[in-house]
Amino acid sequence: MSYKLKTLMEKFGQLFFRKTESGKMEVNKRTVYWTAGFAIVLVTFLVGHFYKSSETSSVAKTVPVEVETVMAGPIKETIELTGWIKANKIVEVKSKVPGRIESLQAVSDDGGFADVEEGLAVKKGQPIAVIDHEVYLAEVAFAEANLRAREVELADAEREKKRIVALYEGGSATEQNKDKAITAAALAEARLNSARAGLELAKINLRESTIVSPIGGIVTAKHIDQGNLIKAGDRIVTIADMKTVKVIAAVAEKYGGKIRAGTAAEIKVDAFGQRTFETKVYSVYPALDEQTRMVQIEIRLDNGQLLLKPGMFARVTLITNRKDNVVVIGRDVVLGGKISDEYYVYVVEGTVARKRFVKIGIAEAEKYEISEGLKAGEVLVVNGMHYLTDGIGVEIVQIGDVK
Repeated sequence: MSYKLKTLMEKFGQLFFRKTESGKMEVNKRTVYWTAGFAIVLVTFLVGHFYKSSETSSVAKTVPVEVETVMAGPIKETIELTGWIKANKIVEVKSKVPGRIESLQAVSDDGGFADVEEGLAVKKGQPIAVIDHEVYLAEVAFAEANLRAREVELADAEREKKRIVALYEGGSATEQNKDKAITAAALAEARLNSARAGLELAKINLRESTIVSPIGGIVTAKHIDQGNLIKAGDRIVTIADMKTVKVIAAVAEKYGGKIRAGTAAEIKVDAFGQRTFETKVYSVYPALDEQTRMVQIEIRLDNGQLLLKPGMFARVTLITNRKDNVVVIGRDVVLGGKISDEYYVYVVEGTVARKRFVKIGIAEAEKYEISEGLKAGEVLVVNGMHYLTDGIGVEIVQIGDVK
């Protein structure tokens, strides 16, 4: 036996035995008591530890979850777009004749007058301005007088031609005289036709000196004031037809095949909060925009109450597909699909969770249509599903209790 081992054994023996004064060896009771006490504490701790572990393991087999009953209902497949409200028609009313604006007032059917200002509603064909009316009226009178003079001139030339031709045929006039008479009559006829054209032009200018609204609508801008001189082609007012408004929106090329004239659409504007204006796509432009490579669509809305104003920002929802009475659940309860195309949910059967693979149909915002794998009336786990495995026990609780 080595010296170190012998020394260790001697020290261990000294813990439990001691020499008396007479030299005899007796048991060290104090050490025995402490050792026994330590052993009891250790055993108690180990028993409690294993019991607690067993209890914890038993509790861990049950997972708290929140559930709801699967329901059937409607769902829409949508495309979200943005655009701007525009008037259906916008016309810049310009003068066709030069002169001074004598009047810038709208004349009503009963003969009343209203100053032309922004916001004035006008009808198609309603007079809204007059330009040098008396001047153009005088030009018509001058053209009429000139026409009468040319008619007299032609009648005289025709008589002279008839007389010279008769004399020529009787041998009393030369051929030169005959030709001059014929030429004079032809010139007189040409001057008469010119006078007629001049009269017609004067009448047109007279009509154009009274400016009428080419469309029914609202005056959105006044570009000149009464009393100013104006040239042909100068703007007077801008009129917009707002009883019908439209939205021009751009759609990504990949959605082009899903949208056609008649596709249902919903419009929202900030001025009316969550109010929805229901309408349809009016037309799909036949060619893509060369710069954006997107398809442009036009949506028209009835605006009889003039609630929608040109320039408003519009949020457009196109409804490309709609189904009724199908299984619809929230997107956030559907798991999987990141690595593979397999999606699944958990349903509760009795007191255990069951993993159920499903197929997804159309999507709308935060909802999915489930085309296969789930039926209405089943109990679906909507909270706590991330802690589940197939067949694990569950405890149904309220959402506030799920940690």
